[in-house]
Amino acid sequence: MSLSHRHNAINRVKDCVLPFNIENTDIRGQIVRLGPALDEVLSRHDYPGPVATIVGQALLLTSMLGASLKFEGKLTLQIQGDGPVSMVIADYRTQGALRGVAQLNKDGLNRLLGECSKGQPDFTALMGKGHLAFTVDQGPDMERYQGIVALSGSDLSACALVYFGQSEQILTSLKLCVAELLEPGGKHSWRGGGLLIQLLPPKGSGTREVSETSLGDWERISILMKTAEDLELTDPGLDSDRLLYRLFHEDGVRVFEPQAISFSCECDREKIKRILLSFDVADQNSMIEEGKITARCEFCNTLYTFDPAEIVTQRSHT
Repeated sequence: MSLSHRHNAINRVKDCVLPFNIENTDIRGQIVRLGPALDEVLSRHDYPGPVATIVGQALLLTSMLGASLKFEGKLTLQIQGDGPVSMVIADYRTQGALRGVAQLNKDGLNRLLGECSKGQPDFTALMGKGHLAFTVDQGPDMERYQGIVALSGSDLSACALVYFGQSEQILTSLKLCVAELLEPGGKHSWRGGGLLIQLLPPKGSGTREVSETSLGDWERISILMKTAEDLELTDPGLDSDRLLYRLFHEDGVRVFEPQAISFSCECDREKIKRILLSFDVADQNSMIEEGKITARCEFCNTLYTFDPAEIVTQRSHT
């Protein structure tokens, strides 16, 4: 295995996206491993296991796609449906800042979980009919790009593959896995891993056509990728480069500079305060309960508390 001269230190970090190429082919890929960052997001919300799995998979996919951005900006993944889970949002800001959240119809979710007491509801039952959208924001001076496809398939991987086929028209294979692990001492924590490979057109060809040789490479590498087990992708003791070597050592795999990932929310007290100040005085007064105004960030679940005088008085003078 060929290694970049700086990758080892970050690859040992538990939250990381590692790009790679299969030697002597036109196949590129990424492997993502999330531990503390994923656990930080999910532990802030009391999601049932099946919902936590979808949010975790969204975070894995968003990390891989976001780490590919060649500019400063943000990539947002949004899954919206008419099921008990009405929306899942995950976003990645360059330099590896990641966050995510789910919006739920709790009554509908509880009914579904009750009906599936002997098993877990699948992606389709939880999300229902809807769409999957990717939005790339390059900043205030650039136009945003958005790609949308209907939800189709049994899980998020299948939906994303439809998107890649329709939008990028590039052969893609994808695997996403999320698990709740029992650590020494009885603590539970969330862990996730994902693999993505794509067959690119030959460099300088000016066409999307690929050769029979490349298609043969693709078939072989895709089969090898599918042998990656869920336990391997979520094993905190197995480094990404070692897993890649297990899968692709016969062809050879070259890894590149990794991107460290961390949980980070954009909220702060001043941002929340500005939002509250934008409401009408009547609405602000209606928010006062037990002598205070509170607002909770839906992403990180942080609760902000304000003295009504900070909000209502200032708003009445604007």
